[in-house]
Amino acid sequence: MNESNSPSPPKISVLLPVFNAKKTVGETIDSILGQTEANFEFLILDDGSTDGSCDVALQAAQNDSRVQLIRQSNAGMAVSLNRLIDQSRGQYLARIDADDVAEPTRFATQVAYLDAHPDCVLVGSAVLNIDGEGDPYGVTILPADHDAIETRLLSGAGGVMHPSTMLRREAVIQTGGFALNYPVAEDQDLWLRLARIGRLANLPEPLTRYRVHPQNMSFVRQTDGADALDRLLAKAHADRGLPYTPSTNQASAETVCSAWDRQRTWAWTAVQEGYLLTARKHARRLTRQRPLDARAWKLLAASHFPRLFALLRSKSS
Repeated sequence: MNESNSPSPPKISVLLPVFNAKKTVGETIDSILGQTEANFEFLILDDGSTDGSCDVALQAAQNDSRVQLIRQSNAGMAVSLNRLIDQSRGQYLARIDADDVAEPTRFATQVAYLDAHPDCVLVGSAVLNIDGEGDPYGVTILPADHDAIETRLLSGAGGVMHPSTMLRREAVIQTGGFALNYPVAEDQDLWLRLARIGRLANLPEPLTRYRVHPQNMSFVRQTDGADALDRLLAKAHADRGLPYTPSTNQASAETVCSAWDRQRTWAWTAVQEGYLLTARKHARRLTRQRPLDARAWKLLAASHFPRLFALLRSKSS
């Protein structure tokens, strides 16, 4: 049945903006079409891609009537998301990015939660972090309750993983959608505005696989978004009658790591969380890049003998 042409609107509108993500968007699309909750329309907006991403989306639209492809010249994330919201008809809006993967039960789990909690306007989830090749290296679990999420958002640390979210469409429209004056921080701004009219929640299950690599949006946020984040946090604090200084913003104080250091951090996380094959893969690459750096060899050893390293750490602490 073609949900998008049925008299009644679908339960969910899936919003997927795409820009030059040909290598990963096919897997993303497949993960949405494979959901156990099938009552959705799938809105894909190609934001002026030049790498063939649009062809992948077009093929999906030709094969599944729930998929609708929209094309535009490159306009950026906030403009693209607002256009998708304008086109949507579902009660709930599900977000996914073009390099992430939804677990099969994600929609069913989040719909059940929102149906049972009418005061909740946004529900996210834990995410399984994967590297650029799709190998897992750790789980990110964020606070579950509204107050803790809002506190993290107000600190600039982030309390919600954007590609894991499902939102009430009417609440998003009520708050005006994504603002255009906070580039690469438009999601945090919307979450903070939503927090003033309803409850936010995170589920403990990792319902999305979140791809982390230098090209994804979260990496860009850390390098380019400090000014926008400071401005929106200042406004959010003022709206709540709270004082704010830039030092309140934890994200703006972070040091941008080199690609080598970032890869080493991912690999150590993989060791600690038991994803040893991923850890060894990255450790070998690090030793090839810097063969004289003892930290890379220490990491490689830890990926082969994690229990020994854990024991040595416990004795030295």
